[in-house]
Amino acid sequence: MLTWSEELGKRIRTGDPADQAVSTVTKIAQSIDAGQWEPAAQLVDYFMEEAKVVFVIYTSWSEGFEDYLRFKEVPREDAEGEQARLRARLALDPERQWLELAAAAGLLANRLRAFLIQADEAHAKLDELRDGWRRLHDAYADYQAGLLAFVAHRFGEAALGECYRYVLEPYLRERYGPFDVRLRPYDETVFRNAYLSYEAMRGHLCGPERRGELEVEEDEDKLVIAFDPCGSGGRQQREQDIGVTRERHDWAWNEAGVCYYCAHCCFALELWPAEQWGHPVRVVDSPLYDEAHADVPKKCTWTIYKRLEAIPPEAYERIGRRKPE
Repeated sequence: MLTWSEELGKRIRTGDPADQAVSTVTKIAQSIDAGQWEPAAQLVDYFMEEAKVVFVIYTSWSEGFEDYLRFKEVPREDAEGEQARLRARLALDPERQWLELAAAAGLLANRLRAFLIQADEAHAKLDELRDGWRRLHDAYADYQAGLLAFVAHRFGEAALGECYRYVLEPYLRERYGPFDVRLRPYDETVFRNAYLSYEAMRGHLCGPERRGELEVEEDEDKLVIAFDPCGSGGRQQREQDIGVTRERHDWAWNEAGVCYYCAHCCFALELWPAEQWGHPVRVVDSPLYDEAHADVPKKCTWTIYKRLEAIPPEAYERIGRRKPE
């Protein structure tokens, strides 16, 4: 169920794409029901590894967005006032909340592996753990969205392109540098690309029940991962009236109606890597505002192509580029 990946340098879940689509929360519950206490305990540990991926990203981004406001010479009282207002409204105290969550996860895992808990209580504690992460995750995601809205309102939405570049580039060079086709063949990056996608989006607690369930389809050319909704921007669009683009920008697929938060997928997964080495990492079909608010809201999808040649020309054209010959 868990193994060490030399490619990624960390523990990963085993299984084919269909199995990767099953949430780690569901895997833990199945292990509890089967009386497999040590596997359940290890999966609780791994649930926190998935959550950590997102937590560390949001911590890095928060520091970056706050630094961007200083770079733009926003008066300290305005910037810190908005940050404090957002944190108070969202009941966000990330370090304290993370440490409390980590303590609860450690206690549950060690009670499981020492046979010091019954199945009914284990299920209840698992749901408390999942819901505790959901509350922290959603508040931290909404904090990012709030800071982006502040930037757009103060400087105009076009400034979000500069903001994303300022904040995300250092993170992108580390996380997505291994996808640089100038350094290694594209086909050697596909496993890493797919697994990091599964892991992060389970960590975002995708799906209608917010357990981290994904939908995955595969053919000879590509993997398509769907979120209904994703737990960050997709959830925000369905639940809230958040900022969306009114103009067309290459960092937002040259579309109007892209939520400010969701635009980071265009910049990070498509535009920035295409600028660096010529190709998107993943091709994203993010619901626009009207699609997210339809009677049957559109799902977001990420497509990972197995060969560079399979990436269609329109994936480049919508970000203002041409497919390399």
